[in-house]
Amino acid sequence: MSELVWDARQLSPSAQEALRLRAVAVLVAGRTREDVVAVFQVSLKAVDNWWAKWWAGGRETLVAQPRGRRVDEHQILDAVEQQAIRQTVLDYRLCDLGLSGQ
Repeated sequence: MSELVWDARQLSPSAQEALRLRAVAVLVAGRTREDVVAVFQVSLKAVDNWWAKWWAGGRETLVAQPRGRRVDEHQILDAVEQQAIRQTVLDYRLCDLGLSGQ
């Protein structure tokens, strides 16, 4: 097996989605997994994963999902505490609070 010359994980989420959809479209059209690996320069494992997802749930399983935490998820401070800190920053200079910075 040849070495991959690039890493698809460096693509934007929308470009990754397009790559997955094009690769599966080639498989649907009747080409082999090895053809997809050669044309798109991705791993056979990735192609097999995309194909399995497509068979299990169709196109929607290959669509890019939002990354990272949802807004307000896993926040240490509640809304009242956050507002108190915002107000303190607005009311005082950092040096007045014993903090460095501009």
